[in-house]
Amino acid sequence: MERHFLMDISNGGVIYQVFYMLAFLTVYLILVYEGYRRKFPLLTWVLILASVQFASIIGTKLFSYSWEEWGMMIRTHSIIPNREKSLLGCAISASVIFLAVRSLFRFRHDVWDSCAVAFPVGVSLMTTGCFFYGCCYGTESHLPWAVQYPVMSLAHYHQFKSGLITYGDAFSLPVHPVQLYATLGGIAVTCVVLLFRRKWKASGNLLLFSAILFLVMRFVVDFFRDPGTNKIGGAMLGIFKEVQWAYLLSASLLTVILIIRERNFREQPVIAGGNMPSLSFQIIYLLVLVSVFASLRNWFRLPEIIAVNFALLPAVFLSGKEVVTTFAASKYKWAYASILILPVFLMSQTIPGIDTTQSKKARTYHSIGAGFATGHYQDERMTFRGSGCDMTSDYRYFNHKYTAEAIGYSFTREDPEQFKATTFGADIFFGRYSQLSLSDNVVTDINLFGISPYIRYDSKWIGIGGGFNTGNLVYTTGDTRKETSEVPPGAGYFKTVIFPRFYLRVGPRNILFADFHIADQFPASSPGLGFQTGFGTGLGLKNGFSLRYGFSFLDRGSYYISSFIPIKDRIVLEPLFLWKGGNSTSSYPGVPEKQFSVGLSYRFDKK
Repeated sequence: MERHFLMDISNGGVIYQVFYMLAFLTVYLILVYEGYRRKFPLLTWVLILASVQFASIIGTKLFSYSWEEWGMMIRTHSIIPNREKSLLGCAISASVIFLAVRSLFRFRHDVWDSCAVAFPVGVSLMTTGCFFYGCCYGTESHLPWAVQYPVMSLAHYHQFKSGLITYGDAFSLPVHPVQLYATLGGIAVTCVVLLFRRKWKASGNLLLFSAILFLVMRFVVDFFRDPGTNKIGGAMLGIFKEVQWAYLLSASLLTVILIIRERNFREQPVIAGGNMPSLSFQIIYLLVLVSVFASLRNWFRLPEIIAVNFALLPAVFLSGKEVVTTFAASKYKWAYASILILPVFLMSQTIPGIDTTQSKKARTYHSIGAGFATGHYQDERMTFRGSGCDMTSDYRYFNHKYTAEAIGYSFTREDPEQFKATTFGADIFFGRYSQLSLSDNVVTDINLFGISPYIRYDSKWIGIGGGFNTGNLVYTTGDTRKETSEVPPGAGYFKTVIFPRFYLRVGPRNILFADFHIADQFPASSPGLGFQTGFGTGLGLKNGFSLRYGFSFLDRGSYYISSFIPIKDRIVLEPLFLWKGGNSTSSYPGVPEKQFSVGLSYRFDKK
């Protein structure tokens, strides 16, 4: 008897939404990093990316309607809700809007090749979600890795309608996991693109190469995809499906263009930049973009709303930073910056309220917050070589100072009676870090910038969450002693462009719990608040209040106390104070070693 994987899609919709949102966020972060690495004007770049993100999501929806549905919408002057997606629509809409907005902003930087990796990575994440949801399923297969979908899945429904299975069959016939084929194909495309990224001379040809590989991959994968899942182009036309002919012809055309561009390539001076639009123009554009998004909010589903808001939030924050910087000499600079409250308010209106189609016990709310963090502390670095009488060692002491400001956004769905809550969110922070080497008085100054998306799940007895921090990050890890060939020791910090974010809690939050955090501190974990563990209590209260005490587990003798204080459900205050105790083994002259942060959030629709 054949044995195949039996899929459980009871939570497939949620998993699909998570991967869908993660795909857009990952592509966005890759492109933000590329802009930062290539020294693009950051505000203009994030405005362009926000426009492209918005257009991409619209394209996935518009191109998934059938001709009959388009006719009905034209006749009834209404929009039909649609859960299906079109990658072709995503690519076309993103390209058209990018060209239009690029021209509008007179943006002359070369960006096409930066998309060569982002696109296949995003597709790989999205098709992974399709596997758990059960859409885009494959043709019948009896291979060992074939899968069977349960009742209420598309595969089971279509096979039942075709007479392939009966009422008594709890699972569909085994089918190819074609979604995972596409995921693996996307990963393969990414690897090949990275391998050949330096082979192309003409700018933009790396993206063309990536697109050709992707089209060929989808052409092959579609042999194993059930025609019934191709909403457009699933009919056979000769030996191939209509959509396969489209893939094949598009790949052939792009190959010809690629060859011609390579042969005709001539080295030319790079012309970058151009006359960037004024700050007022960019802020007006942001307001228009947010207003259009808010007006269409009922057409979008929650993951789409979160993905667009995630792209808009950095644009709002950077606009505020530019306003404050531009009008630094004016005593009214904060009044100018307050104009940006309007787009934040409009963005808050895009989040849907309580979902009445789900459990009536479940409640949803969204939060917007801001915070400030600062610190002044010292670290000791001791490096040595050898052992015993032959050991040589060297000590260095480093004085660290930093300030950071942040904003954050999150969406929470909670069931108070079950003590369960799921939160999706992201934090963005900017700051300034300074290190003084006390041995030679060398000062190092670094501008901090970070974006940190995360997901968190909390129940009564356990909480767990994760995400990542990316940007221009700096972390310090306390006093260290290690054997190394580096004498004298180097800096008292390490730089990274990406760092994991993790949270774990064990025990009821309102009574007594222990928790563990890696780079999970709002408003900012970089540079000195990245590693915390301790215990806490809610003093028996059921409004979410908690009081925590613990230590930085990579820095001996450092302790902290923090709290989560809800004020009439809507306002939340999150203070933290960290200090160095008297049991430090460091021998340098002590200075006050203190770090402080405070976050203030407002929770919309919280009851």
